[in-house]
Amino acid sequence: MGIFYVNWAIYARQHFVTDLPASKLTKVTYAFANVNATTGNVFLSDEWADVQIKFAGDVATNGTEMFGNMNQLLKLKKQNRNLKTSLSIGGWTYRDNFKTALASNATRWNFVQSSVAMVADLGFDGVNIDWEYPEDKTDAKNLVETVKLLRTALDQYAAKHADGYHFQIDVSAPAGPLKYTVMPIAAMDPYIDEWNLMAFDYMGPGFSNFTGHLSNVYPSTRNPKTTDFNTAQAIKYYKSKVASSRKVILGMLLYGRSFADTNGMGQKFNGSGDGTWEAGTVDYKSLPLNGSVIHTDRETVASWAYNNQTRQLISFDTPEVQALKAKYLKKEKLGGAWWWESSGDRADDKSLVSTVSNALGGTRVLQQNRNCIHYPVSKYDNVRRST
Repeated sequence: MGIFYVNWAIYARQHFVTDLPASKLTKVTYAFANVNATTGNVFLSDEWADVQIKFAGDVATNGTEMFGNMNQLLKLKKQNRNLKTSLSIGGWTYRDNFKTALASNATRWNFVQSSVAMVADLGFDGVNIDWEYPEDKTDAKNLVETVKLLRTALDQYAAKHADGYHFQIDVSAPAGPLKYTVMPIAAMDPYIDEWNLMAFDYMGPGFSNFTGHLSNVYPSTRNPKTTDFNTAQAIKYYKSKVASSRKVILGMLLYGRSFADTNGMGQKFNGSGDGTWEAGTVDYKSLPLNGSVIHTDRETVASWAYNNQTRQLISFDTPEVQALKAKYLKKEKLGGAWWWESSGDRADDKSLVSTVSNALGGTRVLQQNRNCIHYPVSKYDNVRRST
């Protein structure tokens, strides 16, 4: 059970690490670090949010202390010893930097060494690589070489400084066939701990011709225009390429996509509808909007809300749908679920994280693997003292 926490959540969203449902999770992935397109070096994208802002209980000393979200994550790990943290590098905003950053032996080495330094300095349990997306065989080859080097470097660091602890490497994995057939899944798999399948954004107002489902499991036979993509096809492909289906983690969403001026599902529309922070994207906790009626399609495992007066349609997952997805991932013997991103969930009995957690058996079935709190070569005094 994993979730992405974004470093910009502390601003307008006013969502903090301390708000995370830690008892229901085994991993928090922190987004995003950036990568220098020229040198390959990984660096923090918002140092103030990441390591500088002081929260309640943070006290400055004469030494070099780590504050910010990352200190909050380290504290959370100490309180929840089976909760791991991972630093996500890349993401949509920084996607274009990977092609040149991983294109040579020298830049790949810089990427690997700076990634390991991030883990060692900031107290993470691993790294998530979010390249959206490799485009050709050259990109694919460079990515394989990178994760191979990274696996070796993390193991060497662990042998020297962390009693052989296994630091993880995860990949944010595409769910569209034009993307995942380029991704060198089989060649990368020996070095990868988890494939975080991005099983969402299948259709939306900015990139679709008709209104459709954002995150459906199966294709629609009754209304094919509503399912440009589907999760089941992607899962079948990944399972044919990886050593164990347990390495595939099913991505779920905590938001909806809104279509404006439409007559319903599978119809033409006119631009983006309402949004919480940007047009066309609505936090799950704000749904359904007033006056909307929720519809569920059990054939595709998808749901949406439609308002006859405003003619706005929002594709999103209800608790019923995510509970069905939990059954699906159990049937397919996947490794669990993860969500993008934590600020969008509700805090009541309609929480999607809680819904899926309960559907999978609750906290008693969570993986019990201790995290790492021993970072003896960190440049931060409080991280070195964290043991």
